[in-house]
Amino acid sequence: MSSSPSPAPDLTLAPSLASRAVTGFAASILAGAALGGASWFSDRLAWPYSLLIPANLIGVWLGVAFVLGASARTIPTGALRGVIGTLSAVAVYYLLIATFGQGLRSVGASHAATIWGTVALLAGPLMGAAGAAWRHGAGWPRAISVAVFASALFAEGFVFGAPRLVHPEQIKVDPGALLFAAEMILGLLLPWFLLRRDERVRGYAALAGLAVVAALAIGPVTTLLRGLADRF
Repeated sequence: MSSSPSPAPDLTLAPSLASRAVTGFAASILAGAALGGASWFSDRLAWPYSLLIPANLIGVWLGVAFVLGASARTIPTGALRGVIGTLSAVAVYYLLIATFGQGLRSVGASHAATIWGTVALLAGPLMGAAGAAWRHGAGWPRAISVAVFASALFAEGFVFGAPRLVHPEQIKVDPGALLFAAEMILGLLLPWFLLRRDERVRGYAALAGLAVVAALAIGPVTTLLRGLADRF
């Protein structure tokens, strides 16, 4: 009695998964490296030309992690891509400072990289997971994921921009206030553009709560981290 041969196993699945993983992680490294390089280059530009490349904004760094996470197929992979991107950005930024910088910034580059690298280890996966949850989630998880990112944008724009915007006559000499105003407005608009109609109310409810927490925390936390990074 003869039997038909068993079908050959599909050997294309594993290479396909491996190929996607390598491509995704390579893209995360490249995106992070580009962010770190742009941040370093922006630092070297004279005021106000540095505003043309606002790569040093907290919101920009978090946004890169969010977008990298959104490019992933799962939430854990999104978190991983987010942290790879932010760590790559920190590494390239301080490598450029150590290589081309002068004085105390160059001497303290490794210490500062350790402090901000630790921040990247925390913020990168959080924003990467948020980006992936936005892409693949629904309902409250999706609304909260957008609100997490939007609240960071709003908080940075409000805390660092609002005190300067109350003096509109100084805008000519302080155009950076307009950049923070734009960031604040973008944070308010994100739930509208990124969420479905039935998710927007939940998105703005989450944004209202998270924005208050972020606005209260961003100033003291940023001051603390900068102090630690400059202490060597």
